[in-house]
Amino acid sequence: MPLPTDPLELAILLHKKLQHIAMHGRQVAGKVPAELAFEEVESALDTAGLLVAPNTRQNSVEFSLPADFFRSLEELIEAPSRRILPPSRFYLADDDCLCEGDAPALAQSVQHYLAAAKLYSLLGQAADHQGGVGSAKSLIFLHKEKIELAPEYTISDLRELPGIVGFQSDFIESTTHKEQKKTIVKTVLLEMFAGRGRVPFAELLVQFRDFMEKVHASYQLYVSEFSFQKVKELIEKEKLDATIKLNKVFSDIQNQLLAVPAALILAGGQMENSHDWTGKNVLIWLGVLVFAILMTLLVRNQRHTLHAVKQEIDQQWEQIRGKYHSVAERFQESYKQLDLRYNHQEMLIKVVSMLVTLALAVTTYMLLHFSVPEPLMIESLQWGLGVSSSLLAWDILIWVIKRYFPEKFTR
Repeated sequence: MPLPTDPLELAILLHKKLQHIAMHGRQVAGKVPAELAFEEVESALDTAGLLVAPNTRQNSVEFSLPADFFRSLEELIEAPSRRILPPSRFYLADDDCLCEGDAPALAQSVQHYLAAAKLYSLLGQAADHQGGVGSAKSLIFLHKEKIELAPEYTISDLRELPGIVGFQSDFIESTTHKEQKKTIVKTVLLEMFAGRGRVPFAELLVQFRDFMEKVHASYQLYVSEFSFQKVKELIEKEKLDATIKLNKVFSDIQNQLLAVPAALILAGGQMENSHDWTGKNVLIWLGVLVFAILMTLLVRNQRHTLHAVKQEIDQQWEQIRGKYHSVAERFQESYKQLDLRYNHQEMLIKVVSMLVTLALAVTTYMLLHFSVPEPLMIESLQWGLGVSSSLLAWDILIWVIKRYFPEKFTR
């Protein structure tokens, strides 16, 4: 059979055909099979410049591997220069893979390697300088700080890099906002590896998805004529204003709350145990009743104010999600804190309402206790509890209808 004249193709053929093959470093020895003519093999190896030592007596040859023949992908990336720029054509013996031409037809591990090398090359176009010694060219990025990206990675670091084609076309080769896009790439790298002067390329491979998300988010903000820092400052200001408004809802009625224990002291200290209705006791009770009504109106007003503040906060969050949707999730925690603050203030308002109700209930009990016989007082309390329970049940029913059947409530 005719032997290939191409050194790589010849080495591949002999690697598959030779018997009792043995590899020592970059040299291969083996016995020529009967299907191949020894003289032709010897001549072809000599012409290709690969022949080391022929052995006519044993019908064996020893030859050197060409530069683009590798036993494994791991051997290929041992050299820093090949981590940066892959050979245009190479062969991996362990996978029996000749890598040339259409990338989708290659083994997955090889595709990942080619993608990693391509990414390093693309970042080189955005770098400010190249460093390193010899063929191990590192990439240096300067933007407020300095970061050096070294071509250091192993097979275990290789993985799929989704979006690399879009990164090439949108951020490296595109002429639109070219300088700003390079600045965004450098800013994101410095943000991800802040405080570190030298970073292995392997770390960027592992965090490539996060890198792409941040690059796209930063560019979308730039296109909208906003920076991430400006959005952050705006949201922090809105959060502070909202917190002040939420706190003010309760602080506005703190002074009036002192009147609740004062009302109880007045009722307890001034009512007379006369076992009959007296004008004094009734007037005291009416005073507490008026106080309770006024406090209830005040509490309801503050509750409406609290709900209005909450609606304003929700509206702000919806605007942020619509206008800055690419980075909105980063600020979600701030609005969760505002929700917790709102729930706390609402609980305080409910506590105040309960205290006012309790003050009126205690005063009413004292009026009845001091004014009517015990059997009549018990009957009165029963009637009062019955009416109160009915009103409470009615309020709950109305609330349920408003909440779960709003269309029926509006008819």
